[in-house]
Amino acid sequence: MKAATYKGPSKPYLEVKEVPTPKPGPGEILVRVAATGICHSDIHLFKGDFGPVREGFIPGHEISGWVEDFGPDVKNPWGLRKGDPVIVSWIVPDGICKYCASGKENYCPAAAGRMPGLVGINGGHAEYITIPEIAVIPLEKGVDIYYAAPIACAYGTAYHALREAGVGPGTSLVVIGAGGVGLSAIQLASAMGAYPIIAVDIRDFALEKAKELGATHVINSTKEDPISRIRDVLPDGADVIHEARPEPDLKLSMEVVARAGTIVVTGLGGPKSTFTVNVLPFVINGVRIMGSLGYRPRLDLPEIIKLVASGKVDVRKLVSHTYVPEQINEAYENLERGLHARAIVKWG
Repeated sequence: MKAATYKGPSKPYLEVKEVPTPKPGPGEILVRVAATGICHSDIHLFKGDFGPVREGFIPGHEISGWVEDFGPDVKNPWGLRKGDPVIVSWIVPDGICKYCASGKENYCPAAAGRMPGLVGINGGHAEYITIPEIAVIPLEKGVDIYYAAPIACAYGTAYHALREAGVGPGTSLVVIGAGGVGLSAIQLASAMGAYPIIAVDIRDFALEKAKELGATHVINSTKEDPISRIRDVLPDGADVIHEARPEPDLKLSMEVVARAGTIVVTGLGGPKSTFTVNVLPFVINGVRIMGSLGYRPRLDLPEIIKLVASGKVDVRKLVSHTYVPEQINEAYENLERGLHARAIVKWG
């Protein structure tokens, strides 16, 4: 099969070549890949921020495709059949630990060592992938399988963060960083009834995309003061701040969050990334600061898929660029240059 394999931390990061097609083992499903997303977390991976990466590793953790085959001992709770459209979660919980039992399967310790395309398991930048069945989630009719790939990371990450932060009808929201996750958050929050929704970024094209996806106000922080602009709209501050930049910084968030408000952080930062908070306003204003990792694959992803199938969220609007496998290094180059809203690579 054709696959994009890791070469090393210097550009070009990947080499597209023929490798053996994997066979599903016990409890695994073989998925024929339709599309994969181009995510900034991959750049962290390529540069070694998550630890050493073996040469030949296949990245790609936003994956959509079709069921191709089943390994032995598959329980198949979804009743999947060959040819069914699915997405593949990069969070692969064991389903039995205390975190999984309490609805926090995104923090399952077993999942930390087997994240397809990130840690331990080859990912989806290939024509086929084998994956434990717990990570395979069916798509509903009416969902475009190619544009569904970002559900498996960008939308999932944004959705879980918004849910954890309590976003709902009438919630005022500021999204800092209009990349793939931030734009997904804007689109989902709009569908959830949040208002107003303010997007902050340094790229005009990203802010135009934010308006298209549901932002009521947009701010280019290189051209105007974001604090005064946000306070013009929300004199008492925002109920929720979503810090979605790859390198999070809470300075702006702490200036514009409301009393008893929430700051939710999804940007991973680098291995040495830190942020500093002034303790006095943090305490006296009762600000809640929380990290949010990914999503709960068996709980959050089906809910997002229903939103998409119902027409409340159009995943096609998020994708700004489409590539073929031979252009994958160009795709990551453009990602680092800040040219994407979200990009996908079509494999099938």
